[in-house]
Amino acid sequence: MLLRMAWRNLWRNRRRTVITLIAIAFGILMNTSFTFISDGYYGQLIDAAARMGAGNLTIQARGFQDKPEVGKVITDTPALVQKVLRSEHVKAASQRIISQGMAGTAVDSTGAGILGIDPAAEGKRPFILDHIVQGSNLTSAADRQVLIGRLMAKQLEVKIGKKLVITTTDKGGNVVSGLVKVRGIFATGVDEVDRYVIVAPIDYLRGIVGYGPGEATQVAVFLDSAHHTDTAVAHLSPAAGAHQAEALSWQQMMPDLAGIIMLDKTGNYFFQAFVFLLIMAGILDTVLMGVMERMREFGVMLAVGLSPARVASLIMLETVWLGVIGLTIGALVSIPAYWYLSTIGIDLRSLMQESQVAGGVVFDLWMRARFRLDHMIVLFSGMFVLILAAGVYPAWLAARTRPVETMKII
Repeated sequence: MLLRMAWRNLWRNRRRTVITLIAIAFGILMNTSFTFISDGYYGQLIDAAARMGAGNLTIQARGFQDKPEVGKVITDTPALVQKVLRSEHVKAASQRIISQGMAGTAVDSTGAGILGIDPAAEGKRPFILDHIVQGSNLTSAADRQVLIGRLMAKQLEVKIGKKLVITTTDKGGNVVSGLVKVRGIFATGVDEVDRYVIVAPIDYLRGIVGYGPGEATQVAVFLDSAHHTDTAVAHLSPAAGAHQAEALSWQQMMPDLAGIIMLDKTGNYFFQAFVFLLIMAGILDTVLMGVMERMREFGVMLAVGLSPARVASLIMLETVWLGVIGLTIGALVSIPAYWYLSTIGIDLRSLMQESQVAGGVVFDLWMRARFRLDHMIVLFSGMFVLILAAGVYPAWLAARTRPVETMKII
């Protein structure tokens, strides 16, 4: 009976109720759209970070993150890679070698970070391979050919097919050198990468630094979703420990980027909380006005024996109806918004001509939405709780009505 009464009471003032429902639906539309875009932006940024770095998570020798040294290696990496590939959520894994040194020609020399990869195992995952502007990609793990950045090529005055000398230290700490040819030149838009990084075949680099056939610096692990990073790290840590290594998430490998994302999320939370509070104020006004207009009615109900608790329940049920209808309408209007934002997206390339870099990562200026069920559950649940909270004071006020005093109201 109270549920039916609450429904009828809700539509006594249709205009006020409709305006309140529109406000709820609009607030839901704003917050869901903002959440869709934010999740898409963070997802694109993390995916780019995984491709520019060493995957969604990285397995490397203990202590390498704090003090990188060529002598800190993972042994029997092929067996480790096979274990990783059998793990849940893992999409791909590949071994890599990282070394620091110099690159030089007859013209000049410069510091260099040398990344050894297996072209066959990596495919197109490394971010650099998407940005080769001259020449072509590596084809073999053992060739004496490398990829260098556009700024490095300019400084060393080297072109495709020309030779340069790379100098580094081997596993024992001795200075070693190798003569290589430039097969390709890349331009990522990140000056630090284009000026500093050299990509070399892993087997060739393995020979220079004195690694054994199964040794590598790290294993880059790519997941089917960045949301599973923490789970994958926990699951792969024992396997990494068996090889005297450790599993690190992208947040640990790229703390600057993780801090940027956390700061941006905090700003989003404040914005969404502000929208929620505005909607809550509108609902409070609607329910409170309805209660104030019916004080005499509540007095009569209490006088004929209805308990204060049931009067309060009636007001809360009206609030529940407002919440259910408003959230339903909000969800329905959010569906086409999500479809548009996920399929077409927001193209910012015309507004920002240059590549945008956050935490050393180049991110796509064509932003598309992503749907995360857990975020939607939290958003709608939080909104519904706030709507119910808006009805608490009017319900309390109605329950405290004094029949004798309300009878004086004309």
